Amino acid sequence: MKQMRLLLLLLLAGTLQGLAQRRLVVVDVETLMPVVGANVISKDGNLTTDSLGFFSVSDSCKSLSFSHVNYESRLVNLKEVRDTVFLISKLLNIKEVVVFGHGKHDELPEALKRQMKIDKKEAQLAAIDPSSGGNLLSLIGNIIPKKWRKNSKEERRKRLQKIIEEY
Repeated sequence: MKQMRLLLLLLLAGTLQGLAQRRLVVVDVETLMPVVGANVISKDGNLTTDSLGFFSVSDSCKSLSFSHVNYESRLVNLKEVRDTVFLISKLLNIKEVVVFGHGKHDELPEALKRQMKIDKKEAQLAAIDPSSGGNLLSLIGNIIPKKWRKNSKEERRKRLQKIIEEY
């Protein structure tokens, strides 16, 4: 009878060990928001994260593969993970874009017009390639205020050449 109890106890302990599971969450590495609908592939089969980014996997799994349309795929060793898996977004996050329309009654304030001109010039400066000197000369010529310019084209060229050398 004692042997029967011992055998039953060992069998029950083995069954409970096989049912042990870990609950993990999948989040975006930048925003720390849960990733809904991420595919998790393990030796037990395919899983999908719920609306809060959670999923459960058995402790017998050694590695997990994560994939999502908007995120880079990732293979993770389960021993290296505590309770959170981070995925890196494939999407590029851009700054806010403001679009203005022109109509009969739409007038932009002068301060906004000046700021738009400055932003345009900064974008041009950021886009130039320093190896092409001609493009740089014409761009600097447009950026220098007219009151600083000399009347003679030759003097202007010398001044621009000096600016480029200092650049």
